[in-house]
Amino acid sequence: MRFLLVSGGGMIPSAKSAVFFIIPTILISVPALAETAGETITVTAVAPEDSTDYLQGYVATKNLSATKTDTPIIRTPQSVSVVTADEMKVRQIDTFADAFKYTPGFLAQPNGFSRAADDYTIRGFNVGSGTGGILKDGMKMQASVYDGGLDPYAFERLEMIKGAASVLYGQLSPGGLINAVTKRPTYTPWHELNLEYGSFDRKQISGDFSGPLDDEGKYSYRLTGLLRDSNTQTDYINDDKQYLAPAFTWRPNDDTSLTLLASYQKIKTKFATPLNYNMTTYSKTPGTKIQRDQFVGEPNFDRFNTEMKSIGYLFTHRFSDTVKISHALRYMDAEGDFDYMNASAIRGNTLTRYYSQRHEHSTGLTTDTNLTWTLDAGNWEHQVMIGTDYYHKTYDSARYIGLGSSLDLTNIQYGNEPSITAADSGSRLTSDQLGVYLQDQITWNNKWVLLISGRNDWSESRTTKHSNQLKTIQSDHKPTGRIGAVYLADSGLAPFVSYSQSFNPSSGTDREGNSFKPTEGEQYEAGVRFQPPQSKTMLSMAVYQLKQTNALTTDPVDSSYNVQTGEVRSRGLELEVKSEVTSDLNVITSYTYTDARVTKDNDPVKQGSRVEGVPYNTVSIWSDYRLTRIGLPQVTVGAGARYIGTTKTSPSISNDKIPAYTLYDTKVSYQPVSNLTVSLKVQNLTNEKYLYCNTVCRYGDERSVIGGISYQW
Repeated sequence: MRFLLVSGGGMIPSAKSAVFFIIPTILISVPALAETAGETITVTAVAPEDSTDYLQGYVATKNLSATKTDTPIIRTPQSVSVVTADEMKVRQIDTFADAFKYTPGFLAQPNGFSRAADDYTIRGFNVGSGTGGILKDGMKMQASVYDGGLDPYAFERLEMIKGAASVLYGQLSPGGLINAVTKRPTYTPWHELNLEYGSFDRKQISGDFSGPLDDEGKYSYRLTGLLRDSNTQTDYINDDKQYLAPAFTWRPNDDTSLTLLASYQKIKTKFATPLNYNMTTYSKTPGTKIQRDQFVGEPNFDRFNTEMKSIGYLFTHRFSDTVKISHALRYMDAEGDFDYMNASAIRGNTLTRYYSQRHEHSTGLTTDTNLTWTLDAGNWEHQVMIGTDYYHKTYDSARYIGLGSSLDLTNIQYGNEPSITAADSGSRLTSDQLGVYLQDQITWNNKWVLLISGRNDWSESRTTKHSNQLKTIQSDHKPTGRIGAVYLADSGLAPFVSYSQSFNPSSGTDREGNSFKPTEGEQYEAGVRFQPPQSKTMLSMAVYQLKQTNALTTDPVDSSYNVQTGEVRSRGLELEVKSEVTSDLNVITSYTYTDARVTKDNDPVKQGSRVEGVPYNTVSIWSDYRLTRIGLPQVTVGAGARYIGTTKTSPSISNDKIPAYTLYDTKVSYQPVSNLTVSLKVQNLTNEKYLYCNTVCRYGDERSVIGGISYQW
């Protein structure tokens, strides 16, 4: 064994059978890095968990997103799921959708869409960049769903907050949010290089480099990058990406830190054409269908090319042991060309198509400042936070939509690119959101935790149509709140209850020209967590009811307009287990029951119908095991299965059920030496054929096989 001396935040790596921290007079023993369950992840030091730093293993015990403070999950009265960098690396994930596919309550479209955009469903409600539900370092990132999806390799962890969560973040869907915590400079050297090759001629190289720039550790850097050149299961659709993120930290003392962060991302792909259910091979209606791998666009016209750049900083200063200020700011700019031929209708063997040509440009300036004050009064402790955030975004979309050429589905002949004759039907949106929030985390006798949060939001959006320069101004003002309680038992059991609210502005006007009110969400939740003392296990169970009001529904007087009398309700049960059972065995498992329905609608066909694309039941399990017991500690095998139950389309489209399906994933890795790993990953092992429908339909991902080599030093 070796000893690890920690002095003033400095750390010396150890790589033998055990590691010890000596902190003045405290001696803490933790497992050595070489004993990490499953595939060995070599790092330079292990420290008590911090919600912004590298965490060894799968099981996070803290989160930053639910309270904007570094709070233990077991003390948080709202459902939280965390995917760590180690889990992402061991499972070798490629997209946010891949990262959360073993998480309860989460659903994503196949990679035909999710490789280009961040757009997901949590607890039956859409949560994506279009709703403001994808955050980076606690602040909203994309201004539009078409700005380009974030790459998981850029992040130290991904945190999902489930249910209404506007009290700290403002405008959000009732489903919740995903906060991605950026990889930041480290004070010990870390270098990694990865190579991948696989199905559809996929070639990828990625690297992550970090360390101090001086002997005192005041200055440190990080550089993360990725380059991918790949085809996909569908002809003419590529999956190319470039990503680069430099970072620099100045830490003049233990109380002050300033981190500069920048990123550049370029995506080149094509849009997987959205299909009406009756165009798919799953429909029982007679006639020719669009086949699973058929490309029904135009190779020389279709494209989804985006560039996204961002720059900003994170600043913290601790005035004393009880008072801390945090301030962050980021500017984002995204530009993209989004052209595609869209399937309109099938008549005989002929597919009629319309074209859509779009040029998108978004900007976003966001800032968040809060002051935290901890008061200790005997058996009572208060952690009070007061803060304000501001978000300014612009979204300019030039759109040209018109009738395109037809396509014979039995004898496809490309080359009929459209002539763009349509007028610009797009618009320019400028919006501002200002919020002020107050939160108190109250702990009594170290057994009871009461969380009380309140917020006030002011928002204004200005929309100008390109076609006639007609301007619309919409202003909203909305308070939101949250209250929750947790009981902490000595056994590690922690039951909780909570109530939380959300709101999200609705664009457009009613028949009389009145602007729509924001949709409002509220969630009642009760659950229990179990974290056995001194273990690396977290078990969670939650039941909830989540309701959205002021939803748009067809005006019964004039069907060309909407009114706000709709309501959507989701209630369910979620179970999640994450455990590093032994030094060789990891297990992740989950079960979700979701009953999401339209409870009020002016259309009697929709009234009471299930929300599209949301199954009653999903079950998943992933486990990886290092073969130490049979004398092969260099070999790790992992396997997972995901069952997604039957779903429905809108009843106005079809009463058919979308069939349930089960997908299997597997991963094998071999470490000939401690800092070199060779791996093979297979997704959808049995090449299961499936369909995903939510408003529109897309065929599921075929089997893919990816080999990789990873070297750390």
